[in-house]
Amino acid sequence: AVINGSLYGIVKAALKSNEFDTILGAIYGIDGILKENFIDFRNDLIDLELLKNTPGAYLGSVRFKLSDDYNDPNYELILTIFKKYRITDFFYIGGNDSMDTCLKLDHYFKHVKANINVIGIPKTIDNDLMACDHTPGYASAAKFIINSIINIHQDINVYEKGRVTIIEIMGRDAGWLAASVKLAEKMGYGADLIYLPEVPFNIDKFISDVKRIYERKRKVLVAVSEGIKNDKNEYILSLRTFNSNDTFGHLQLGGVAQVLAEIIGTTLKLPVRAIELNLLQRCFFNVASLTDLNEAINCGKNGVKFALKNKSGIMVTMNRVNQEKYKIKYSYTKLSNVATLVKPFPKEWIKDDNQIQDEFINYLEPLIKGNVKDLKQNDFPKYIHR
Repeated sequence: AVINGSLYGIVKAALKSNEFDTILGAIYGIDGILKENFIDFRNDLIDLELLKNTPGAYLGSVRFKLSDDYNDPNYELILTIFKKYRITDFFYIGGNDSMDTCLKLDHYFKHVKANINVIGIPKTIDNDLMACDHTPGYASAAKFIINSIINIHQDINVYEKGRVTIIEIMGRDAGWLAASVKLAEKMGYGADLIYLPEVPFNIDKFISDVKRIYERKRKVLVAVSEGIKNDKNEYILSLRTFNSNDTFGHLQLGGVAQVLAEIIGTTLKLPVRAIELNLLQRCFFNVASLTDLNEAINCGKNGVKFALKNKSGIMVTMNRVNQEKYKIKYSYTKLSNVATLVKPFPKEWIKDDNQIQDEFINYLEPLIKGNVKDLKQNDFPKYIHR
């Protein structure tokens, strides 16, 4: 929901610095660079202020994996294009795999002695980037999930017979998003069971827990990360008959709630429904966190600040320096500390395999403060279109 906030921060800081003759946006990331498909932020008629209100990547997104072999012709082509456009600083907004792209480009540029700064700008709703207290995008996605759980909780109470409701939440290898359901519990609308990828998923125990809770309450609400695995490190989703991988070799996730629903329906013969929140988690702007948006903007601005100091091979970081009066510090870390690595949800915040400790509430609450609708005159924002 706030990825364009970081883009806004980069462009505004670059315009203000007067150090850049040209500010280009690559359409569809690396693919746009290779095809010289650019937007000129200095000369094209773009209402930059609308970027702050617009969810989804305005420049587009891509799953493009650069080769591990620096002799791959794409590297030389990227360098040729950068020289053609006199590009001195490259900013890439994204998560673990995007930081891998940054790391490879930085290594290549240094190897060929090209004076190009490479700066990673953190963004992932999964909140799994190392060296960061949290990442832009996470809080807004969590806030949507919390609101969804509260309303779903109300709906499942309408049935006299009751049912088992399984809600699938994004999170390939880290359970930060599914854990956010814990905050709904504070208002009396929490899930009965929460399953994260950090804890091996035992199907027999899952069936037993659902049966036990249903017999007591006549309804069960389950929150599950899409990336849960068994004790053999196999995705539970792999029980599905058809699966496919993306360009980075990752299993395409989505559908684990339906798999679990079928298991419950078959073994316990209970009424069951699977709900997949899907893309709404990452693009629902109307309940986005104002704190999240402001931090996304600041990450972009700090990226430019570090570039002007000729820092390269780094990613901007945010880390908490005061919990009581919530305050964060913007700094940076080497891309090698982030690329392709995953920051798991802390094991000490998990209890009994399917419950979240109260300490997590203190962590998440400051991040979801503020409503982005305060930025608008009505509840229907104007979005910027490319």
